[in-house]
Amino acid sequence: MNKVVKITPFFSQLSKENQDILLQHGVKIHAREGTTLFYEGEEATNIYLIRSGKVRLSKMTIDHKKFFLHLKQDNDIIGEFSLFNDMLVSMTAEIIEDSTLYKFTRENLEALFLQNGDIAVAFIKLFARNTQSTQAKFSDLLLYGKLGALYSILIRFSNSYGVKYHNDILIPLKLTNQEIANFIGTSRETANRMLQDLKKENIISILDDNILIKNIDYLKKYLRCERCPVEICTI
Repeated sequence: MNKVVKITPFFSQLSKENQDILLQHGVKIHAREGTTLFYEGEEATNIYLIRSGKVRLSKMTIDHKKFFLHLKQDNDIIGEFSLFNDMLVSMTAEIIEDSTLYKFTRENLEALFLQNGDIAVAFIKLFARNTQSTQAKFSDLLLYGKLGALYSILIRFSNSYGVKYHNDILIPLKLTNQEIANFIGTSRETANRMLQDLKKENIISILDDNILIKNIDYLKKYLRCERCPVEICTI
């Protein structure tokens, strides 16, 4: 039977007291769909907490194609890779659904860390976990090719957004074949062909334009990911 494992977002892992302290150090903002919070290659200045909405993180490939890396949602942090270093921003962050966020300057957060060790540790764990998640995603692509990358993305969407639907897992996001292609670094035609093959084998189906995973164990077995920590297998 397909199981849905829900990941607790970063903000929800904090105590109520530390949630309040963190919000006091940020500035509440509203961002419309289509807004870009920061671009790859810019100087890192701000970190954002998503209170509601969705933000997509991407990189530009050497041949100037957009490669989607993460899709963050309520209570996730973005921009944490700029903490503790002076590196330039490594990804572009785009608002894909009207969002409410809290914006923190890097200096303000680092000063908070000196006062509150619990929040500092939480951010360090978040940074490590997200770094592992990105590395694991690239590992799946390098070791198992485009097909493995597709399976990996479906599993990650399941862990991040999946809901139980009878004995299956529904991903309640209207993902186009082009968007899926951008997540696995391939063409729309290739992504469409691989998805059609999964439909023919009854591994997935489509329900109201949403992907329904009917046999997630098949995907996991291909990637040999039974022992992978679910915390790093997210999108």
